[in-house]
Amino acid sequence: MDPIRAHMILALTLAVLLLGWGVLLSPPFRELRASLGLPTELPGARYNPEVKAAEIINKDEEGAKFFLARVAHYYHALFATLLYGMLVAFSSMRRDLIGADILNITLIGTLFTMIGALIYSYVSRTFFWHGLFIAGLSILFSSGLLTLLRFRPSKTLDLALIVALILLLGGGAIGAYVGSSYISKEASGGFERAKILARFNPDLAEDNEIWRAMTGHLHTMVALATTITFLLGVYRIGIPNGRFAKVSILLVILGELVMAIASYSVWFFGKIAHLIITPAALILIASTLILSFLVGGYKFKESFREPKGLLLWGLRLGNIWTWAFIALPGAIVAISLRKPLFFKPEFRSELWDWAELSYNIGHWHIIVVLWGVMLLLVYLADVRSKWASVAGWLSLIGMLGATAATNLYMLANPPGPYSPNPYSNIWLSTIVEPSLILMSIGIAASYLIFLLDSLK
Repeated sequence: MDPIRAHMILALTLAVLLLGWGVLLSPPFRELRASLGLPTELPGARYNPEVKAAEIINKDEEGAKFFLARVAHYYHALFATLLYGMLVAFSSMRRDLIGADILNITLIGTLFTMIGALIYSYVSRTFFWHGLFIAGLSILFSSGLLTLLRFRPSKTLDLALIVALILLLGGGAIGAYVGSSYISKEASGGFERAKILARFNPDLAEDNEIWRAMTGHLHTMVALATTITFLLGVYRIGIPNGRFAKVSILLVILGELVMAIASYSVWFFGKIAHLIITPAALILIASTLILSFLVGGYKFKESFREPKGLLLWGLRLGNIWTWAFIALPGAIVAISLRKPLFFKPEFRSELWDWAELSYNIGHWHIIVVLWGVMLLLVYLADVRSKWASVAGWLSLIGMLGATAATNLYMLANPPGPYSPNPYSNIWLSTIVEPSLILMSIGIAASYLIFLLDSLK
């Protein structure tokens, strides 16, 4: 088998396994975990069996710290897997730049990160596994540097990818600084307390410099990784010609720079810089939206039988959804944070504690799901089969439905005094969860179709 194709299978396999593990640990599958002999509740979990509902954070401080550590490790494992998948996808398009050597190094880094993170979080909380996790992240950073050194741009879109990669590595360096805080017990203790306080009100964590650095790191990594995935989709379909297309790519580069600088600045200036992120993001997603409509070659009907056509419409719908269900709600929340404009009282009020936490968590989940499904469509574009298009559409429709309805779960509930969350919200049960089931079926089918096509 072609080595790059083998890496594509490995990347998809790791992503599906990791996603499956996360789904298994979610609240709706508590009974299934019990039937499999797995613990129904993990140490430090937010679920309160006394009231059969979830708290904002575990009442025990040590338990709360363990919960937040577990969340951080799981999502680092997921991000590492998606970054590996992105590099493999780019390698399949530019074999002259990215060879099997860099892919092998990246795979080792991904496995170290994933295995170390999962065993440390769920099996054995020892220094060895955490050390393996850190080693994996270091290897991934090194593979990013090697990719950058080999990159020789031949077109404007290459330049957009290079700028995004440089800025992504900058975000990774900030993340390394955040992780190094655990060398000092005093620094890490303050950081962990800030993370707990931020669950109720992010203003309470603003004084902690490491928490601000973490916030900047998170914004940088997610925004740029999603942008790179979009650019890979454009690369796969075919870069449009013309002056307008070139201008739109230059606008993407401007958006990347402004977004990254705004995100970095949160570390130093806190919420003042945080306010700049929303308009900075608008520049970025405006340019990617324009670019998605400049890419052509496939009519809507063709997307149901041609995976490249599906990718094109996925890029367009993904950009529209980013405006409608990420940018617009983000702007509404931002301008209502301290003034009762769209929300009464103002959104930072204690009466909105659950809504703000849901928004902060849901906002990132929407972006990550968008990132993952867009990357899946890039992979499926390699498969010439109408069944690949069908499976891709199931994934895409499920993702679009879940992300749209998540905003209703986050923001359409009335304010009220604090009480544990029983996860019985009507938006979750009627739209979000069915959409996620549809998306999961689509992802599983896409994986099997890609695997069978590769083994022909």
